[in-house]
Amino acid sequence: MNFRKTQISVVMCVKNREKEIERALRSVKKQKGVLEIIVVDGNSTDKTVEIAKKYADKIYSDNGKGLAYARQLGAEKAKGEYIAYIDSDTELPKENLLIRMVEEMEKNNWVAIHAQLINPRKNKTIWEYCEDMHLKTKFNEPGERRYIGTIVCVVKRNIVLKYRFDPFMKYAAEDTEFWSRVGKEHKFGVSKEVAFHYHRASFKDFVKQRIWYGKGNARAMVKHKAWKLLLVPFGIMAYGIFQAFRCRKCIKCIPYYLVWGVALLYGTIVGLFEIVREK
Repeated sequence: MNFRKTQISVVMCVKNREKEIERALRSVKKQKGVLEIIVVDGNSTDKTVEIAKKYADKIYSDNGKGLAYARQLGAEKAKGEYIAYIDSDTELPKENLLIRMVEEMEKNNWVAIHAQLINPRKNKTIWEYCEDMHLKTKFNEPGERRYIGTIVCVVKRNIVLKYRFDPFMKYAAEDTEFWSRVGKEHKFGVSKEVAFHYHRASFKDFVKQRIWYGKGNARAMVKHKAWKLLLVPFGIMAYGIFQAFRCRKCIKCIPYYLVWGVALLYGTIVGLFEIVREK
């Protein structure tokens, strides 16, 4: 593949990530085939933007409009044929990782591809350990998928411009909602390539993230009238208990799934009330 013509625009959407963004951007800077690095900031109040200026070619603000708006803005400002959405809590361990993902994507005739994710930290907390276990059993296997994420993901820019991230989805689940529409006409999947993802290490951060997921689920629920999503938190808790019976190493992850379910349910309820207030 001639990467003189087929280049990659990296888009990183961030908000108050001063503790992790430099590691991510440093690894992106080393990538081959990258045409530009675009950072879209969500009105950070820390040194995120100051750090980003050392590595990014372009920096924009989403003006507080949320994650879906930021992802779309980054794609619209990009010049590359491919958009690589890279989260700030990741690291790309190989300098040709994105190129290899593009090659694999094209070989499979997919419009997008997501890397497998592992946490490289040696001394993991229970929350990190269980997140790794969950990814191992639910995500980290190459092949076609109905849904992928946008943590370390490459997608054809024309797909983003056509299907568009919906600004209504200003929290998490913006990617799931996007892929649900793309997947009706196109294929995508998980790569053979592996990237590093530094999972939420503390109870507080883990809960905060899952509440955020719940608020995103609330918006997907309302947009698509998919009220069955209200059952997802209970399904997660049931899945954790089921896994404990199947996998001896998974027994200690029961609290992980229970906390996840409760926090997700709380976030969903908060998100629904927020939508009502907006109307």
